[in-house]
This record gives sequence, C-alpha cells and structure tokens, in this order.
Amino acid sequence: MNLSPPFGPTESPRKVLLIDDSELDRRLVRYRLGVENLELFEAPDGRMGLELCRSNPPDLVLLDLGLPDCDGFEILRQLKDEPTTSAVPVILLSASTLPADKARGLDLGAVDFVSKPFDPIELRARIRVALRTKFLQDLLEQRAHLDGLTGLANRLALEERLICEWAVILRQGGPLAVWIADIDNFKRINDLYGHTAGDEVLRAAGVALRSSVRASDFVARYGGEEFVVIAPQCDLTNALIRAEDFRSRLERTSIPFDKSLIQVTASIGVAAVPEASSPGPLDLLTYADHALYEAKSDGRNQVKCWQRRNGVVGVNGHGNGKYVVTG
Repeated sequence: MNLSPPFGPTESPRKVLLIDDSELDRRLVRYRLGVENLELFEAPDGRMGLELCRSNPPDLVLLDLGLPDCDGFEILRQLKDEPTTSAVPVILLSASTLPADKARGLDLGAVDFVSKPFDPIELRARIRVALRTKFLQDLLEQRAHLDGLTGLANRLALEERLICEWAVILRQGGPLAVWIADIDNFKRINDLYGHTAGDEVLRAAGVALRSSVRASDFVARYGGEEFVVIAPQCDLTNALIRAEDFRSRLERTSIPFDKSLIQVTASIGVAAVPEASSPGPLDLLTYADHALYEAKSDGRNQVKCWQRRNGVVGVNGHGNGKYVVTG
C-alpha cells in the first residue's frame, strides 16, 4: 500500500482514474490536472472503468454520470459493493445541478459532486481533499491491520483478505490455497531463553516466510506462534512446494540470541480448492488447521495437507527435501 502523503514534490504520484465518454472533457481534465503530482488513467466508458478499477485500484475515481453504456450511478454502486474497490473515493462529475442527483450520488457512497463545466481551481482543491482523506484513512487502516511485533498483517487483516480473495475466485475462477505454519515447541523456547528470545524467533520466522512466497501471496501472523499464507491462483501442489520451502528454510536457520544459537522448526497444514465451492473461505482456513493438527500430532517439523475426498493426507517433510503423498 502506498502511503506517501499526496502531492508531495518528491513523493510517488497518486493514481487517479477518470471515467468519462467525452474526449473533450477528458482532455480538459488532463490539461487542468497536469500541474499536479498525479498519474491519470482514462476510461471512455463504465465497463472499461470497472475493469481498470478491479485490476489496479486507483487512489481516486473521477466518474461522469452520463456514460453511454451504463448509468453512472450503477457504476458507483458496483464500485462500492465490491471489496477490492469499496474504499476507493469517487468524485462525481455531471452537467446536472439537480439536488436530487447530488443527494443520490452521495447516498451511494461518492465523496463529492462537481458540476460541469467545472472551475479548475475548485476541481483541484476537491481532488486534494479527497486524496488527503484517503491517505489518512489508509494510514489508520494499515496500523489497525498490522502485527506490531513482526510487521506482518494481523488476524483481522487476514480474515478480510481471505473473504476478498474468495470473492475474486467466485467471479474469475481459479484455485486458492491457504496454509498455516506453527513454530514447534515455542513454549519451550520461551521457558529456556525468555520471551525476548521468543520475539526474535517470531520475527525471524516472519522474514523466512515472506521470503518463501510470491509477492502476490498474503502473509499474516495469525496469533501466538502461528502464521498464515493466502495464495491466490495457487493449486495444492504448488502450495505444498512453497510450504516445504519455508519449512526447510526455517530448519536451516540459526537465530542468534545473547550467546546462543536457537534452532527452530515448524509444522504446516495446507488446504486448497480448485475453485470457489459450497464451503466458505473460513472453512478453507479450518481445513488447513486440521492438517496442521495432524502434522503436530505426527511428530512436528513436517507438512500435511487436507483433501476433500481423503481427509488429511501426509507429506514427508523431515528435512530430506522430498515429499511423498500417502493416502
């Protein structure tokens, strides 16, 4: 998430999407905003605007109400209904001066309404206010969704992201994988070395986990000594490969503390679905937790996965770099 203050001379430009069917109006907005530190994207109709928002959510949308393919109010409603775009502020642009249109737009979730023909100074000022408010909201949300010890996402952020990723595969299709990693014998580490050492172990585990997954994967501290990865467009086989990579990476890591080197291992439970189905997203997390329980019960320092037909299936993960599925 880019949390640079908006419009700073040395900061990254904020992304603004203009959805307007009028080439003249788009050119005028482009010209009037040229002096600002903005990256302006354009869509000539509502359908393209929605696709751009879903694939790469901007920091602000300027939305014309008079679109040829779809009513602007309907586009606004869809933006506010979808988890990936609901937080994006929308400023409505319209030739209408009717109070009823303004009220309807604000009721649907727009943050402002600018009448055409617009005054360029007023438009820039309203855009600044919307982006500044978005920046502060993002900052508060990020702090509320971060784990203070590891810097990873926390449990609240995890559950929200899982629901969001489930909505994406419902719409677009494709697999989704989740895995839970639990640090083995963590209480013993705390008892032997102290809680400060335990904190260092959790930080090191978070770094190793982040290094074992793709940039598109979502990593969170679930609580205590448990970590969770949400891997969109990842099937069971590839999820197992990444989980085993983390397990072996952590096993090879010696964490320095005081005058000691702490050796750490983890048990991991993996679950995946080829596409969204009747069980909900939180059920997928529960399935991974079942597999984790089996990994802990069967000796720790290994990966196990859940499959719908056969229940929990074992994966050899005792440091030899191979995994043999047994059912």
